[in-house]
Amino acid sequence: MDTKRRRYFHLENAHNKRLASGILYDEGNVQILWRDDSGHTAEQYASINLVLDLVPGIAVLRLEGDEEGNGGD
Repeated sequence: MDTKRRRYFHLENAHNKRLASGILYDEGNVQILWRDDSGHTAEQYASINLVLDLVPGIAVLRLEGDEEGNGGD
């Protein structure tokens, strides 16, 4: 069984306002599920570095934890 670990994260500004949230995979891929400026989304990026330049004012990358699932999820 192919398992992928997912780490949920939030991007916040210096005042702890959530600007975006999504999933970070062990391979380095990133999926953005919510952006404050556009609402629900399903954007995918090759690395977290690309996401950090996405929204102005990001000061905090907060990891929530992780979840294991199979590769088909």
